[in-house]
Amino acid sequence: MPTFNVNTVDWDELYDGNASYAPGNPGWNIGELQPALAALERQGLFVGPVLDSGCGVGTASLALAEKGYEVVGLDRSASAIEKAKKAAAERGLTATFEVADLSKSTGYEKYFNTVIDGLVFHCLPEGLRHAYVESSARALRPGGKFFALVFATEAFPPGADFGPRPFTQQQLENIVGKHLFVDDIRPARAWINVPTALPEGFEYRNVTIGHDGRAQLPSWLVSAHRH
Repeated sequence: MPTFNVNTVDWDELYDGNASYAPGNPGWNIGELQPALAALERQGLFVGPVLDSGCGVGTASLALAEKGYEVVGLDRSASAIEKAKKAAAERGLTATFEVADLSKSTGYEKYFNTVIDGLVFHCLPEGLRHAYVESSARALRPGGKFFALVFATEAFPPGADFGPRPFTQQQLENIVGKHLFVDDIRPARAWINVPTALPEGFEYRNVTIGHDGRAQLPSWLVSAHRH
């Protein structure tokens, strides 16, 4: 069975539901803002304008727009962006959605007070990780906040050569800390839809199944800010 590989994945194919390794709805598209990020919003830690980095079909963007935030959603998948625009129109919500390579300039230099990343960072090839955080830093106003939910190494078998790339706390500190001031990296849980099939030999580890039937995987919640 073909597998999800961060270096070769076709994001349009994936969001169209045609990827053989992930048919249908992508696992991370849970239909709401990731609970770990939603908790930060309830604490009053989000300030607009907000960049939803790697917004996919716009679920998080629209959840925030519904609360009155000015939101921009950027994603490299044109298919996902079209779905996000359609969802915004159907719900009568105002949000900006654009196709963008998040490892390069977003076109929004020093524009945002908050950047959120809901399970995007660990999908980046190794060679783009620093460029991605640097681009995010440039998009933030001085003092602006960066929040990222990232899979932890405990979520996957050691040495797996496919799937998202999980991280240790120190790895995240080293990468994010080179471009932003790291305030906190704490254990968290990432929610995903339970897949109907997994590639041969692949498994999730340390999974909790919530009352709603969705899987909760070990993750890190990164909080940082621009100097």
